[in-house]
Amino acid sequence: MDMLLNNSGKKFYLVLLIEFLVFCVLGTVLLTQWRSDSEVNAAISDWQSDYIMYDETQGWYVDEGMVGTEESTDILYGPFISLKRGTYSVKIDYECEQNQSSLVYAGNGNHVKLKSGTVILSRNLDRIAYGFTVKDDIDNLEILIKYNGEGSFRIKNITISRTSAGMIRFVLCISALFLCLDVCFLLRESIKKQRNLLLSLGAIILLSSLPLLAQGIGKGHDLDFHLMRIEGIAREIRYGNIPVRLSSLWLDGNGYPVSVYYGDLLLYVPAVLRLFYVPVIEAYKLYVVMINTGTAVITYLCMKSIFKKEKVALLVSLLYCTASYRMVSIYVRAAVGEYSAMMFLPLIALAVYHIYREESSCKINALYLAIGMSGVIGTHILSAEMVVFTLVLICIVFFRNTCRRNVIKTYLLAIAETCAISAYFIVPFLDYCINVPVEINSIIQGEEQLIQEFGVSLSEYFSFFRDIFSSGSVHGNKELLLTPGPALLLTLVAAVIFWVNGRGDKEVKLMTTGAIFILFLASDLFPWNYLSANYKLGNLLAQIQFPWRYISIATVFLTLLAGSILLRFSADAEKQVYENILVGICILMSCFFVSNYNDDARFVDYYDKAELSTFAVGSGEYLRQGTDRYTLSAEIYQENMREVKQETARGCYRKLRCIGSEKEGVVQVPVLSYKGYQVTDQNGVEYPISQNYNNLIQFSLPAGFEGDIVIDFKEPWYWRAAEAISLALIIALCIRKAFKMHINVVR
Repeated sequence: MDMLLNNSGKKFYLVLLIEFLVFCVLGTVLLTQWRSDSEVNAAISDWQSDYIMYDETQGWYVDEGMVGTEESTDILYGPFISLKRGTYSVKIDYECEQNQSSLVYAGNGNHVKLKSGTVILSRNLDRIAYGFTVKDDIDNLEILIKYNGEGSFRIKNITISRTSAGMIRFVLCISALFLCLDVCFLLRESIKKQRNLLLSLGAIILLSSLPLLAQGIGKGHDLDFHLMRIEGIAREIRYGNIPVRLSSLWLDGNGYPVSVYYGDLLLYVPAVLRLFYVPVIEAYKLYVVMINTGTAVITYLCMKSIFKKEKVALLVSLLYCTASYRMVSIYVRAAVGEYSAMMFLPLIALAVYHIYREESSCKINALYLAIGMSGVIGTHILSAEMVVFTLVLICIVFFRNTCRRNVIKTYLLAIAETCAISAYFIVPFLDYCINVPVEINSIIQGEEQLIQEFGVSLSEYFSFFRDIFSSGSVHGNKELLLTPGPALLLTLVAAVIFWVNGRGDKEVKLMTTGAIFILFLASDLFPWNYLSANYKLGNLLAQIQFPWRYISIATVFLTLLAGSILLRFSADAEKQVYENILVGICILMSCFFVSNYNDDARFVDYYDKAELSTFAVGSGEYLRQGTDRYTLSAEIYQENMREVKQETARGCYRKLRCIGSEKEGVVQVPVLSYKGYQVTDQNGVEYPISQNYNNLIQFSLPAGFEGDIVIDFKEPWYWRAAEAISLALIIALCIRKAFKMHINVVR
């Protein structure tokens, strides 16, 4: 045995040595390629236009009077040069009064050889840089500059450079491959023993990820917003602003505090991938795969702990992961926060189940509940509101059990641990909610939210084969497939039959009642409007915007119900038939979904952040009240100043060279003023930020001032303290878990 272990150890070290040598070679190639990165010879004067002429001092200039159409026009094209396979960057220096656009492709229109998209030339910027990939050698590269027919537009210069982005991505892929192989080698015995389980989980993950196999991805309702969140995080990480609170990328540099209001801890994964030049959509797809994997594994482990049977846990995991509502949330709505939060709901269900059945210790149940709630809070605050409301209802329904000492102790411990783990998010969130007047505050404090009309009609629950987009439907007002799906509703029907026939015990009855009530909450029959109009609590609960969000909670009840039903079949043959029906429905509906998706989705394949609009803020819920986002610009306003010149702009950090006059001067910079920004000079003297009509940072300088002014976002000390508390507790929990694993191995 020792000899076998020694042989295995020698083989593993040999593999590590080979991997190290491969990395040395790749590192050398990468370094060589990085040093050889150079600008491609393509003079701007050699480009062509059917409408305008090149001027050596002014570049290429166009306005409405020079083009006889208001439609988008290819105003400039070129340089028709040969490029070898690889990754490149385009830099465009320009001026424009209205947004324009640019597109890279092969001169014969062959997009197969190129990986790029339409890029926005924002009116608020004067330079843009974006990447593209040449997948095969081409001899006719063409870059189109499009003019939309409005405003003046000047192209000063265009440069094309070869980059090492492709090689960096290749090294990243090789690293991931080696890591997977090493893990598989180290865990080979466990993998052999759990082969069937791993294959089953892999099949569940594949079924829930089928739409990702398409080229690009369907443009979900909120896709651009969440992609911008990823890009904003990536940019701040690049500048060392960790954790990200306020992203400077939004609104063409004016900034947006989306990370304060919207938990984004999991989005750091695709953001880091973007730092390694993984294309935008590919990074997002990998994120979806990560969530699908996490959801399948967490659901399986939680359901196995509840039902004690591996086969039942796998089937329930399949039902949950392929539930129609969850698939719609991922691929139609692109509701990143909501479907990410759904990954943690089974963990909360496990904790509550064990709490009331007095299984496991108080500490374990409290920890499970705290981790689950922290996951939901850190991904989607509206889901957290729904979960808390559901937990309160459960506490009321089981009032006698809730009042037991151990249950109260568990809940109190879970609340304390949740607050500690989530302090990094809760403290800044509450600070801004209380002290920063943003649009979402006026919505909450304003008129009652009348959301009942957006509830699901009973017929929609059974519209299993409705178009997942339903854009052409004249019935209903959601234009969505809003149902848990046929498999889960079949489970509900089976539970009712069990109940009527006297085969349903207390647990089945409770799960059935809970599922029906939550579905009632999500419907248009629940009196949302009455509660919102007459009770403050009702109006607060109505902030979820759409009652059908509760289908996510109902899905958890239905999956628990499915597991309970499977355990109560008296005949094995009857149980096997029911299991086969559920599996068949899940496979059929997944295939139907992906077919519908491929037919009707509007696919996009963003490659670089420049293809995204930084103004994709939805309704602008986190803008300060009174801000007109459409008038935001990149201009620095000054009054009674001889000179104000921006020397450095790096994320939220800006350095200005200011020279005043004999009067007190006023400077206004194109950065939205949020709590945390500070204005200081080279001596550390802080200048107060004053209010102005569009909530931009504005400050006054004394007469005769001359020196540097630094504008930067600094977290308050109590934010840092909250982050330290969260980090300390998470590290402590990891150390405790590692210590327990070590003790078990030694035994």
